[in-house]
Amino acid sequence: MKFLKPVLLLLITAFTSSCFQRYIVTEKEIRRHYDTLSFKPVYHVQKGKDFRLYTAAFGADTLPPVVFIHGAPGRWEGFTKQLDDTTLHSRFHLLASDRPGYGFSYYRKKHRRVDIEKQAELIEKSLELNRSGQKAILVSRSYGAPIAAYMAYTHPEKYSRLIMMAPAIDPDNEKFFKFSKYGKWPVLRWFLPKRFMTASFEKYAHIEELRRIEPIWGAIKIPTVVMYGGRDWVVTPENFEFAQRKMGDHGHMTYIFIPEAGHRISRSHADLLKKHIVQ
Repeated sequence: MKFLKPVLLLLITAFTSSCFQRYIVTEKEIRRHYDTLSFKPVYHVQKGKDFRLYTAAFGADTLPPVVFIHGAPGRWEGFTKQLDDTTLHSRFHLLASDRPGYGFSYYRKKHRRVDIEKQAELIEKSLELNRSGQKAILVSRSYGAPIAAYMAYTHPEKYSRLIMMAPAIDPDNEKFFKFSKYGKWPVLRWFLPKRFMTASFEKYAHIEELRRIEPIWGAIKIPTVVMYGGRDWVVTPENFEFAQRKMGDHGHMTYIFIPEAGHRISRSHADLLKKHIVQ
């Protein structure tokens, strides 16, 4: 019986790893994708003593910036629908960074989780790549939404608009999944993609982090759009209600409920998102 346990563990880890790989877009797949197109992203690496920020950029750096902030687990390529839109290239400088702990970005290499405030500070460095001198539009989804909101709260003079899709922002309604714990199992960490380990650590700290930044919601005064889908199985509807309750029904707020949409609104309703970027 004692020999069966390690064998069973290996089978579980192999199965778990193969399941998660379905959600990973590899570098080879990204290169293959852009080999078929007439344009390619321009990659930038910004480094400091204890951080590395990896950003894919599209469009001229003299155009107004749009900053995209992905969820968990994810990477910059999660906004492909928008980043590949050449009509957006002609009007904006699109900046999509890997959040620290995902892809090629990090804050202190061994940190699996980086708090919301520090992530906001690091992602804001991507604006240094833009030379337009104009305010940026923040486009975020899921776990990226509270980071974008914190950026809008701390430096409202830098941003003209905040867009949050399927925002995970209510500390009392954090949804946990059976696989959420896998990234915390020491043995499984050897087999899981790095981004899933980061997502697990982030998941278990998210409630505390959201409570810490809770005072920001009523203080955000820039034009803000909040979108939520009626078929979202990742973020609960209470998060949409939280935004309405905390941010209020002021003139700068727009709430959009899409009954047929799931969690990936940026893909399923790309035209709607584009409308709110270009307006």
